[in-house]
Amino acid sequence: MNADITTILYRFHLPTGTSEDIALDFDRRSFELRLPPVAAAAAWVALDFHPCSHCPLVSSQSPHCPFAQALSPFIAHFDQFYSYENASVEVVSERRTVIAHGALQQGMSSLIGLIGATCGCPHLAFLRPMAHFHLPFANEEETLYRAFSTHLLGRFIETGGEGGATPSLAGLQAAYQAASGVNIGMSERIRAAFSKDAVVNGLAILDTFAQAVPYVLKEKLEELRYLFEVRPGP
Repeated sequence: MNADITTILYRFHLPTGTSEDIALDFDRRSFELRLPPVAAAAAWVALDFHPCSHCPLVSSQSPHCPFAQALSPFIAHFDQFYSYENASVEVVSERRTVIAHGALQQGMSSLIGLIGATCGCPHLAFLRPMAHFHLPFANEEETLYRAFSTHLLGRFIETGGEGGATPSLAGLQAAYQAASGVNIGMSERIRAAFSKDAVVNGLAILDTFAQAVPYVLKEKLEELRYLFEVRPGP
């Protein structure tokens, strides 16, 4: 057992009665995804295959899309299923085991979100601190709380932990706009390479949140105000 590696296991109990295990290894400190070696990358993994319109990488230095490369070891296993089919999903980490039952796309969305945040995509790197404390199947309110808290804690640490900087959500707005572009680009890439929709609709769930955040930040922040309305007891 490598003490520098931590593993999160996604176990899908599929409509066929079979199960599929996706074990993801991460560097314990950086929480960067450690990919298993592959003999040859699939054609759809190439950086120039339906690239994201705002991708900062160049194929001469990065021949493969890091997000696609991280998805490639398992994505074909789910190409026989539709997103609406029911599945049970277990997520096992060192800290906890979480089990959920529902549409396959919900489990795929949680898995894809974890992979995207840790794969090395420059536009998704801001999500890695949240991935370190991965919360599978988080609902919108939980995700909002984690996103706002992580962003503001990051700014606090960047300024030396003195609290001198004025809290701002401007950077978070731009980050989620860029993340939405990645979700759209990856969906187009996968549609061009595979026939079923489980993975694409998993991305769509992620993108619903990513698209909304830049335009409703203040409204969403207001939705969390009740959590801090601390009232004295009787």
